[in-house]
Amino acid sequence: MKEDDKNVYRTASRFLALGLEMGISIGAGYFIGSYLDRYFSTTPYLTVFFFIAGLGAAVKAVYSAVKSIDMDKL
Repeated sequence: MKEDDKNVYRTASRFLALGLEMGISIGAGYFIGSYLDRYFSTTPYLTVFFFIAGLGAAVKAVYSAVKSIDMDKL
């Protein structure tokens, strides 16, 4: 296997993991907020707060992934 193929597979796997990370962070934020809203009877405030926190984590993950790409190697 050539070195170029390894770089392509490495980059592809990084972005596949990014999609998983985005889904987990947004989903975890929603479900944690929903659980805490039921526990404290504060519907929908904590759900919205934790959902937005999950979105923030997803945006940070995208930013980190894009920043780590070395465009010269593509």
